[in-house]
Amino acid sequence: MATMLTAFSGDDAVFGHFGATGGYALAARRAMHEFGTGPETWKKIAVGQRKWANLNPQARMHAKPMTESDYDNAKWVVEPFRLPDNCLITDGGRAIIITSVERARDLKQPPAVIMGMGQQHPSTEVAQSTWMAGPTGAKKAGAMALSMAGISLDDVDACQIYDCFTYTVEITLQDYGFFGPGEGRNWLEGGTIEPGGRMPVNTSGGLLSEAYFMGLTPISEGAMQIMGRCGERQLGPATRTKRPEIILCSDNGGVLQSHSSILLRRL
Repeated sequence: MATMLTAFSGDDAVFGHFGATGGYALAARRAMHEFGTGPETWKKIAVGQRKWANLNPQARMHAKPMTESDYDNAKWVVEPFRLPDNCLITDGGRAIIITSVERARDLKQPPAVIMGMGQQHPSTEVAQSTWMAGPTGAKKAGAMALSMAGISLDDVDACQIYDCFTYTVEITLQDYGFFGPGEGRNWLEGGTIEPGGRMPVNTSGGLLSEAYFMGLTPISEGAMQIMGRCGERQLGPATRTKRPEIILCSDNGGVLQSHSSILLRRL
């Protein structure tokens, strides 16, 4: 075990620092210093996504409601992250099919059309980086996707954000431009991302509360929401939200070292 950890993490393992949780915890701790975020912000994300999972029969946490008090009382994993700040570990499979719009018009289900994409990969070792509190690759990747689509953030109806940790959701939304540094807690107040909220986020429960299938969790949920295949959690009248025309999806790699954005729209 010691040999494996050293091979994976180098000298960091000697100091008890190894694995993704430790790396993201460093970034989150720096963000607490840089712009005053912290668990009071992240609990809004964890609890909000759990409410979506409670509407999703396929979600691992479907039958496990969570309150803010439950979050506060959860055990630490690596400070400042408690257990609900961490994504699930899941075995399973998920797939999407990509074809031309012309072919998709003849299919049984209405398609979700790709209208814009972007990528940006800082690829800097986190332990040596100067950007641990952002901006992450989300800033440029999001701008590229919006430019390709010819729209602005005001046109986005919902987001499916790669959420390996709650802080990842906050910094991604921040770097996309939904709010400024340190404004996440106020932006999330009042159930912004929850059922009934003005900007639904991770409507399946996400990696935190549905299942971990890497970037396929957000993009498959985005496509299914556009197609109207989400049942009780479907955006629209059933969840007191807007029927989605455009959904922004994201993926993140390493420890904030790479980022992909994709915009889906109704045909």
